[in-house]
Amino acid sequence: MVGRGDVAIRATHAKTLEFTADAHITERATCIVAVGTAVEEPVRPAGPVRITISAGDESFAFEALGNPAWTQGGAAGGAAVVRRSGRRRPGTLATEASAGAADLPRSLVEALRDPDAEVALTIEPIRGRPAVVLVALDPDAPPDPRVAAELAVADMVVAEDERAAALLRERVARGPVQVDGRVLVAATRELPGATVAGQLAGVPVDVLGLPPGLAAAAASPSRAPLTIDESGDPRALLRKVSPAHRLVVRSTVDDVPALLALAVEVRGAGSAVLMAPESRPQRVTAETFVPAGRETVHLCFDAVSESSALDPAVVTAIRGLLADGVPTKTAANALAALTGWERRRAYEAVLGWRAT
Repeated sequence: MVGRGDVAIRATHAKTLEFTADAHITERATCIVAVGTAVEEPVRPAGPVRITISAGDESFAFEALGNPAWTQGGAAGGAAVVRRSGRRRPGTLATEASAGAADLPRSLVEALRDPDAEVALTIEPIRGRPAVVLVALDPDAPPDPRVAAELAVADMVVAEDERAAALLRERVARGPVQVDGRVLVAATRELPGATVAGQLAGVPVDVLGLPPGLAAAAASPSRAPLTIDESGDPRALLRKVSPAHRLVVRSTVDDVPALLALAVEVRGAGSAVLMAPESRPQRVTAETFVPAGRETVHLCFDAVSESSALDPAVVTAIRGLLADGVPTKTAANALAALTGWERRRAYEAVLGWRAT
């Protein structure tokens, strides 16, 4: 969290200290050590933590117990209170702290009184300390975010019955994962990647331990139903299989642009994951893919809603415009007007058709 100093800061409260979102305070607020606070990185602290307060060249660190129920802007507005007691009142960031505002070095307090000073509060987990957290999971209740916070800092997780194990997998362990580094995702029963599927379109992806068709499906940013047919005619399959399904086919490299263009016509989207031998999966579209060679590859076409598929009459009209020499941009504008598509999507589709 980052806030700023204020001339009214006294930091004389023995039992609490607080970061507040308020712009100004009076000297009666003896526990406040920063004003105008904002959370730079969302956090639900849990378990033993080390909290460091710094301003300018001055800093002070102490230990506390994180409160996984704390959220910015919760019942206490923008308050982030650290307490020496064990009370988890609204706005409590941490409890059982080894220090209150009065324990801050006076040199740091002087720095906090400068309105131009940036005041930072950082939280780091302290690992390895023996403790037990008993959690009663209710199958009929929404997921409790406190459980996710505790799981994030746990050194071991124990499920005492099969239903508890299933709930942890389905509700918490399979929740969204932020990809901000190299993340290894392992699975044994389903294709890996469910917890990061929404981010697979924007990061490099590699797949280990799967044959090419399933590797392409795993790297897809969708987890829609999956249809795989590696021996059938790719064109016939594109026309036959529901657009609401991911579709895996086998093809040659030089045929990929035509298949992507056909996917735009019959599925409403011309994007896919391509898996070539001895390569990593790559996202391709009719506009971006440049064929090289005649090797066999696998394609997993993105799933789209049934309503996104194009009316054959629209396809015939746009292809007629292209055959008459109408510029790509003009044909794309016509396609956007007829379908309601965004212009960029329509432009990519027309480019794909012109290429074929």
